[in-house]
Amino acid sequence: MNKQPSKESLKDKVKGIFGLGSPRPPSKQTESKPSEFIITLDILKELHPDCGLSNRIRVANHVSDLAKAKKFEEHAVEAVWKAVEDMLTPEQPPEARHAVLLLLRAVIQGQGERLGPLRAFFFKVIRDYQPSNEDLSDRLEVFKALTENGKDITYLEEDIAGFVLLWMDIGLTADFLHVLVNLVKFNSCYLDQNVSVMVQKICLLCNRTTASTDIEMALQVLDAVVCYNCLPSDSLTVFIITLCRTVNVKEFCESCWKLMRKVLGTHLGHSAIYTMCRIMEERAYMEDSPLLRGAVFFVGMALWGAHRLPALKNTPTLVLPSFYKAMWCANEMVSYEIVLSITRLIKKYGKELQVVTWDILLGIIERLLQQIQSIGSAELKSIVFELLTTVEELYEQNGFHGSSDKFFSLVEKCADKRPDASVLTLISYRAQSIQPAKDGWIQSLQPNESRGVIRIKVLHILSFVLSTNRQLYEEELIEVVVVPQLSGIAEDRDLAVRRQATQLLVDLAESCSTHHFTSLLDIIQRVGDTHTTSPVSERDLTTESPMEDVRTAIRGLLEILQSKLYSLPASHASRVYELLIGHLQLHYKSKYTSAVACSIRLQVFDFLLMMRTDSLHRLGFLSKDGVLRFSPYCHCDMGEPEKRGSEKKPAGSVSPPAACLPYSPAFNVLLQCLKMETDWKVLKLVLDKMPWTLQYKVLLLSSPCSIDQLCSTLCSMVHTVTERLKKTPDGFSRTDVQLAVVPVLTAITSYHNYLEQARQRELVQCLEAGLIYRCAKQCVVALTMCTVEMPDIMIKLLPALIVKLTHISATVAMASPMLEFLSTLVRLPHLYAYFVAEQYVSVFAISLPYTNPSKFNQYIVSLAHHVISMWFIRCRLTFRKDFVQYITKGLRSNALMPFDDTQDTQSSFRARSTSLNERPKSTGSPVKELRDLSAFRSRSISVSEHAVRRMHTSSTTCSLGSSDENTVSQADDGLKTVHLELTETCLDMMARYVFSNFSALPKRSPIAEFLLAGGRSMTWLVGNKLITITTSGGVRSQALLGMDMAERLGGGGEMTRSDPSLHTRQTKEAPAKLESQSSQQLNRASRIRVRSMSGRKRRNSLSPPSPSPCAPPKDPLKDKPSLAEFLPVLTQGWAEIFIRRPSGNTSWLMCLENPPSPFSSELGNMPLQELSSSALLSLLLSLRSSLCSPLSGLS
Repeated sequence: MNKQPSKESLKDKVKGIFGLGSPRPPSKQTESKPSEFIITLDILKELHPDCGLSNRIRVANHVSDLAKAKKFEEHAVEAVWKAVEDMLTPEQPPEARHAVLLLLRAVIQGQGERLGPLRAFFFKVIRDYQPSNEDLSDRLEVFKALTENGKDITYLEEDIAGFVLLWMDIGLTADFLHVLVNLVKFNSCYLDQNVSVMVQKICLLCNRTTASTDIEMALQVLDAVVCYNCLPSDSLTVFIITLCRTVNVKEFCESCWKLMRKVLGTHLGHSAIYTMCRIMEERAYMEDSPLLRGAVFFVGMALWGAHRLPALKNTPTLVLPSFYKAMWCANEMVSYEIVLSITRLIKKYGKELQVVTWDILLGIIERLLQQIQSIGSAELKSIVFELLTTVEELYEQNGFHGSSDKFFSLVEKCADKRPDASVLTLISYRAQSIQPAKDGWIQSLQPNESRGVIRIKVLHILSFVLSTNRQLYEEELIEVVVVPQLSGIAEDRDLAVRRQATQLLVDLAESCSTHHFTSLLDIIQRVGDTHTTSPVSERDLTTESPMEDVRTAIRGLLEILQSKLYSLPASHASRVYELLIGHLQLHYKSKYTSAVACSIRLQVFDFLLMMRTDSLHRLGFLSKDGVLRFSPYCHCDMGEPEKRGSEKKPAGSVSPPAACLPYSPAFNVLLQCLKMETDWKVLKLVLDKMPWTLQYKVLLLSSPCSIDQLCSTLCSMVHTVTERLKKTPDGFSRTDVQLAVVPVLTAITSYHNYLEQARQRELVQCLEAGLIYRCAKQCVVALTMCTVEMPDIMIKLLPALIVKLTHISATVAMASPMLEFLSTLVRLPHLYAYFVAEQYVSVFAISLPYTNPSKFNQYIVSLAHHVISMWFIRCRLTFRKDFVQYITKGLRSNALMPFDDTQDTQSSFRARSTSLNERPKSTGSPVKELRDLSAFRSRSISVSEHAVRRMHTSSTTCSLGSSDENTVSQADDGLKTVHLELTETCLDMMARYVFSNFSALPKRSPIAEFLLAGGRSMTWLVGNKLITITTSGGVRSQALLGMDMAERLGGGGEMTRSDPSLHTRQTKEAPAKLESQSSQQLNRASRIRVRSMSGRKRRNSLSPPSPSPCAPPKDPLKDKPSLAEFLPVLTQGWAEIFIRRPSGNTSWLMCLENPPSPFSSELGNMPLQELSSSALLSLLLSLRSSLCSPLSGLS
C-alpha cells in the first residue's frame, strides 16, 4: 500500500523543526493517556478544619506531592484551595502557613498550564499576604514559580510594577534581584513607569550593602536596565555615583567599567562625562575619595584609555582642570589614580598634546610634588617620579611641546631624589644656557652634587665651557672654578670622578702657558702621588683598580711633555720631566706591583726610551708615526747650547730661555728598573728599546750617565733577575733574559772607552756564557762587535773562545753569525797572531759543516768556502800541509757527500785529496817522476770529470720525464755544478798555497818580454785549468839589433798577423788543445805587436831586407860586431809556462839546458846576466831613435 503524500509544505516543516509552527494536534498516544487525578471527598474531608491541624498539614503535603506528579481534574485546584484557605490566616502557626505555601507552589508548578485566571488570584494571595514582612522566602518561591522566575507574567501585567516596588521595600534580596533581572529583560515595558525608582533603590542597595552577592546582582539589574530599557536621565547622577564607588571594589572593577562603557556609549555619554567632572569639582565630594577616584578612572579610561570611546568628543584639555580641582584635598588614593591616568595620557598621546594641555599637566605635576612632601607615601612618590621620567623621555624624543623651563624647574626641585639619568638631562638642559652674556654664568658651574655620574657630567660641561671660552675667560675660569673645585680631587672617593677631573686638568694644562700652569700641575702631581706613597696590598682583580686615575694623570703628563717640548716657556717641560722621573722613583720606593702600576711604568719607560738628540744637543721624541722632531727650546746639555747660542746670536737680539733636560735622571731610573723591576713586560720593554737609545751617544755622554754601572747591572741580571720576577709568561727561563740582554750588551761595546778593563772582561765572559743557550746567535753577533771594538780584551780571550764555538751545532740560525764572526776576525790579523794549530783547526771545524748544500743556502755555503780559503791563506805556512787532509776530508763529508752517487766518485775524490799532501817528489828514476806527474795531472781533473759524468747521467735520466721535471732537473744540475766548482776552487786554492805564498796574478819581466816576443803560443784545457806554453822567437832580438827594418818594409803587412791556416792545422793535430783566441792576441798587441807571429814568418824574416827611405843613416850595431855574431842562438831554448786556475794564475820561465849538438856551431851559451845587459843597452839605443823609427811602439 502506498504512503499518502504529506500535505505539509517545506515551510511548515521548517517551522515545526524550530517550534515556530502551529501546535500539532494531540496524538493518539496522548488521547490514550489515563485521565486526571481525582480529588476525592475523602481528601477534601481530611483537609477540613475539623480534622485537626497536624492531619491537615500531613494531607496538604500529600496533595503537594500529588500535584507535582499528576494532573488534577478540572476545578480540583479550586476545591483544594477552598479547603486550605483558612490556614494562611495570621492566627495560624507558621507550620500551617508554610505547608499551604508549599502546596500552592506545588500546584502552580504541576498544574500551571491549567490554572488560567487562577494565576492572578494566586498572585493576589502572595501580594496581600499578611503580615507582609513574614514568610518572605516562601512567598518569593511561590512568585518565582508563578512567573517562571520572572519570565512569564501572564494575567499579572497590570499589577507587577507595583508588586516589584512593594517587594523592593520589604524583601530586596539577591533572589529577588535575580527575578528582577528577568523581569526587566522579558517584561521591561510593564516597568517603565517605575524604572527610575527601581534604579535609585538598586543604587542605594549597592552603596549600603557589603555583600558581594547583592552587589553583583544589583549590577546585573542595572545592566539589564541599561541594555533592555532606558536609563532615566534623572537617575544618571545616582547611577554614576554608584558605579564610581563600586568600581573601587577590586572584584567588580571590570564589570563596573563595562557597565559604564555601555552608558557612555548611549545618548547619555557626554552627560555622564559632564556629571563625573562636576563630581570632581564640587566641594561636597572633596572628602569622598572613592567617589573621586572612580570618576577619575572612568573619565581617563573613556577618553584616552585602552578601550576608549571614539564617540566621545571631549578633549583632555576639557577634563584635566577637573583633575586638578579634585586634588585640592590631598588624598593618596585620588592622587594615585590621577597620576596613573595622566601617565597613560602622556604615553599614548603625549606628542599630540598642545601647549595649553601641557600647562595644565605641569600644574597637576607641581601639585603632585607638593602632595608628596605632605603625604609622604612611598608608592605615590615612586609613581610621580615615573611620570616625570615619562615626560623626560618624551622631551628627549622631541615630543614635548610644553614649557621646558617650567618642566625642568619642577625636576630641579626634586633633583636630589631623582635618578641619575633625570639629573643628567636637567644638567644638559641647563648647560645650554651657560653663556658669558648671562649674569652669574660662572657660578652655575659650581654644583653641589655627590653622585659620581652627575659630577662627571658636570665635568664634561665644564670642559666644554673651557674649550669654547678659553681665549677670553681662561684665567677667570681657572681661578674661580677649576682650582677651587678640583684642588681636593686627589682625596675624592669616586674613582671615575678622579679620572675625569684629572683628564680635564691635563687638557687644560696642555694648552695653558700662564702662571696657572703650576697650580694645575700641582693638582695633577697630588693625584699621581696619592696611591704610591705606601705599598698597596693585593686587590680583587674583578674590581677596577684604584690607580686608574694615576694612570690617567701620568698619561696626561706624557702628553703635556710632548706638547710643551716645542713651546715656550721651556721651564714647563722641565717641570713635567722632573715629575715623571719622580713618579717612577716613587713606584720603586713603594714597591708597587699591581697591573695598573706596571702599565704606568710601561708607558713612561716607553716614552723615555724614545728620547733622541741631535748634534746640537737638542732634545726630540720619536712619535708613534716614526716622525722625529727636535725641540729648539730644550736641550740635554745646558753648557754647550748656551755657549753656541752666545756665539751665533747677533748683537741686540734676545734668544728665548732654553731648558735643560739632562738624561742622567732618566738613566738612573732605568738602572733602578733593571735592578728592582719585577714585571717582565716592563723589563723586556726597557731591554728591547735600550739599544736604540744607546745609538745616540750625545744623549748619554752629555750628562753623567754611568755606562760602566749599566754594563755591570746587565751582566749580573742574567743570573739574578729570574729570582725576583713574578709576572712571567709560561715557559719563561733565563734564556729569555739573555735574549733580551745580549742586544744591549752589543750596543754597549761601542762605549768601550767608558768601560773599565774588568768590566769589559765581564761583558765578554757574560757573552761567552750565553753560547750554550738559545741566545747563542745574539751572543756570537755581540762577540763579533767585541772583536772590533775591544781588541785588547779579545786578544787574550779569543783562543779559548774559538774552542768554545766548536761546541755549537751547525744550524741554519747559527750559520750566518758564526761565519760572519770568522770572516770579520780574519781581517784582524793582530788578534790571532799568536794562534796555534789548535785554534786554526777549530776555525776549520766550525766552517766545514756549513759547506753542506743540502742543509744551507747558497750564500752560507759560499761564505763558508770563503772563510776556509781566507783562514787557510792567513795561517802559518808550516801549518798548511797539516790542514789539507783535514779540510779535504771535511769537504768530502759535507760539500760533496750529497752529490756522491757512486763509489768511483768517492775513490776519485780520495785520490784527489791525497794529491795535495803528497806532491810528486824527484827520485832517481825519471820514468817514475814522469808517472807521478801524470798521476797528479789525472787526479787534478778527476773531480771535474766525475761531476760532468754525473751531470750527463742525471740529464739522460731526467730526459725520460715531463718538461717540468726537465726544468727542475736542469736547475738542480746547475746548483750541483755551482757547489762542485766551489769545492774544486777550494781544493785548487790549497794546492796553490800549501807550500808558499805568491800573488794570484803573475807579472812578466822585461827580460821575459824580450825573450818571448813573437814566439809561438799554444793553450790546453786540463781539468779546470788553462795551460798556455809560449816559446821564444827571434823577432825581438832582431828588432833589438835593428836588422828587421828592411824585412818589415819589404814584407808589407804580412809580418803583423798570424797565419790562420797554422791555427787550423794545430787544432786538427791536437784535439785536446784550445785554439788561441785572436781577440786575446789583438788585446796584447798594443804591448807586444809581434808576439803572435808564427815560426814560418820568422823564417821569412831572415831574407835580406830591402832598402828603405826611412832607414836610419847609421847602423846602431856597428859598434857591437860580436853581439851580431851571436844572433842565431841568442834567444833559443826559452819558454813560458802560464797556468790559469780558479785560485789564480801561475807563470814561470824555462830555459833548455841541453848543450848544443856537436854538429852545430861551437858557440857556447851566453849567460843570462850578459844577455840582460845587452838587452838593456839596446833598449836605450832604440829610445833615442823612437821619433823616426816605425818600431817606437815596441819600447
